[in-house]
Amino acid sequence: MSAQSLDLAPLRDRAARVVYFPVRHHSPSCAALVRELIREVRPEAVLIEGPADFNDRLEELYLPHRLPIALYSYVQVEAPQGFEGELPTLRRGAYYPFCVYCPEWQALGAAREVGAEVRFIDLPWAAITAMTRGAEREHRYADGALRRSPYVDQLCHELGVEGFDALWDTLFELDTDLDPWSFLERCHAFCLHARLLDEQPRRSDLWREAYMAGEIRAARDERAGRVVVVTGGFHSYALFAAVEDRSPPDPPASLPVDLEQLQSGQVVASGVALTPYSYARLDSLTGYDAGMPNPGFYHQLWEDRGARRPLDHRGLLGRVVADLRRRGQPASSADLIAVETMARGLAALRGHAEVWRTDLVDGITGALVKEEMEGETHPMLEAIHAVLRGDARGLLAAGTALPPLVHDLNAALAAHGLEPETAAREVELELNTPRDLAMSRLLHRLRGLGIAGFERLGGSDMVRRDDLSRVWERWRVVWSPDLEATAIEAALYGASVLDAAAGRLQEQAAALARSPNMGERAARLLLDAALMGLGSDLLAGLTARLARIIRSDGDFFTVTGALDHLLYLFRYDAALGTSGLGDYGVLLSEAYTRGLWLLEGLGQPAGREQELEQGIALLVETFLRCAEEVELGREELVGVLNRVSQDPAQLPVARGAAIGALWSLSELAHQPVLAAMKQFAQPEQLGDFLAGLFALAREEVQRQPALVGSLDSLLLGYSDEEFLTALPALRMAFTRFTPREKHHLAMTLLEAAGDPDPAASHAPLAALEVSPQAAARVLAFEAALRRAVERYGLGEDPP
Repeated sequence: MSAQSLDLAPLRDRAARVVYFPVRHHSPSCAALVRELIREVRPEAVLIEGPADFNDRLEELYLPHRLPIALYSYVQVEAPQGFEGELPTLRRGAYYPFCVYCPEWQALGAAREVGAEVRFIDLPWAAITAMTRGAEREHRYADGALRRSPYVDQLCHELGVEGFDALWDTLFELDTDLDPWSFLERCHAFCLHARLLDEQPRRSDLWREAYMAGEIRAARDERAGRVVVVTGGFHSYALFAAVEDRSPPDPPASLPVDLEQLQSGQVVASGVALTPYSYARLDSLTGYDAGMPNPGFYHQLWEDRGARRPLDHRGLLGRVVADLRRRGQPASSADLIAVETMARGLAALRGHAEVWRTDLVDGITGALVKEEMEGETHPMLEAIHAVLRGDARGLLAAGTALPPLVHDLNAALAAHGLEPETAAREVELELNTPRDLAMSRLLHRLRGLGIAGFERLGGSDMVRRDDLSRVWERWRVVWSPDLEATAIEAALYGASVLDAAAGRLQEQAAALARSPNMGERAARLLLDAALMGLGSDLLAGLTARLARIIRSDGDFFTVTGALDHLLYLFRYDAALGTSGLGDYGVLLSEAYTRGLWLLEGLGQPAGREQELEQGIALLVETFLRCAEEVELGREELVGVLNRVSQDPAQLPVARGAAIGALWSLSELAHQPVLAAMKQFAQPEQLGDFLAGLFALAREEVQRQPALVGSLDSLLLGYSDEEFLTALPALRMAFTRFTPREKHHLAMTLLEAAGDPDPAASHAPLAALEVSPQAAARVLAFEAALRRAVERYGLGEDPP
């Protein structure tokens, strides 16, 4: 249908019973004009795009919150009968953010000011999720439908602006002469054209519009007075057409199911609550798909326009320069003058009555960025976007209703004395005691749910052969401004911390099939379940699933990654209280055997040398720690290591690690190790071979003067070019040793060279005064200089 056949006159009729006010969410201009229109019209009802299931609690929005805040709607939906997908229980959350310059927020305030009834009229999020199986965006005030329209591209070309944000600013934010009715005329035309040239709207939009139209009809028919409808501009004409029986731009859509039946059927649990928000999350430049870019700029615009003063771009510029100086970026007074001059020039060139956001960004970029930028990142740009983004954080007022999970969390923290404070504190736990084990489980549940303010700093490390009689953890606990928000947003997983942690872990387990390293991730989830103290049913299910994954996994690195977590779990199951809850020994044995089998046929995985040596070390460590309890055969391990050490298809690092493992297991004497090292005497192979050898035979290497002396002789036989070729890998190999161990190796070398008492005649090695890279460059320069001298016969001694 063409725009010419659609009559827009009723949409700007000052006497209309129902006034449809189209908005871009988070637009200061829309916010100011909708407030002005409501004050002028004084309607009996104001209907706002928002979740209808919050209507019973609308009074909470009028508490003295500190903005920005958001409505957070969450839901758990069971799959329909016969569903065979990956997620039988779907959990989703959605945000409806409000800041001071949001049209919806100003409409709420203006409606109360004139005594109008306020209602949200959008389809509840639970219904949207159930009907779309979670395909909808998590940000409900999104403007993606307008952004993607070809009409926007055409209009940008005609007006000479770049992108939807600049177009919107040009049409609606920069024009200070707009009154509510001229705005309605312009915005309705803009939004309708954008919709007509868009692809077919999504079914969910049509369902939402059918629901909103029904709410508008009911409000109109129940009242004699006027009604103002505040919705995203994409929906405005469709709602008008549906309510007034006009020809809609899209076919009408009825709801596919009865909402009450839907709520009692597929929807298992749902809720809606207020949560703190921040400008960092509201910024479209940081990933929010419904926000205006740089919300701090538009907040400044809102305050200045409200005070009837010009936009204070100089104040913004001053804060940018101050932030640049804090970041160590030079910005002089002359730089500031250059930016001001360029920004004003750009504003004049673009026809802006005021220096605008884009003028500031481009002015700083043009005046201060002296070198070529990589993509969109540069310290100067980061500074300006940080200032223009703003640092506002919301805070809920006392008396705001919170989800049950938040109350359970607060009670659990109080019971264990873990209430976070503004000053960070460290908590050390002994997991062999029931009290500390319970605290550890709570902290791991919070970590799994992403609750801000709780961080594990360290603890017992099986790989370092800790004494298992003391199993401990250290945590950092500190109050975070995101604590309450993250707790509220975790409510979609359950009403208690225990249930929510289990729900979150089950969701992660259901998504394993989409993970490229699902074996390692499954083992990590099993370990997390044990650390959280979750139920035996969940542990048993994860154990069975991990066993199936390991048996079919053909990736050495994911199998050894899983083995790493299983080894920790197996060693600490008594301390974690998980003994008998999962057959970890069988899992450990399967992962170990699978890892050995995959190692033999691994070949040469380029770029994964460090992971390879770590995987071989883990197989050996598993044998040493668990051979007796799990009955791991020594002959199988030794056989695989022998074959790998002699296989020319394997990488030098793998062969070196295999030889080092055999040496550390006393299956090889040092003479065969010396002989093997000579096989890898080529400069491009030696460092990798030694890296593997040192990783698995660190102690043995330090006790063998013959090996150190043989290595020294090998290196002395290299030409300068060969030594420089070998040097990077050699440096990496020797980083495994501590400075004290490197000193010991040097003393061993001196002793092998004939010094009877090297410790007495040599002080500890001093650190280089320059970096190793600089020393290598000097060595390369000297070698090139020597070749040049020899070529021209300048190096011979005079007769």
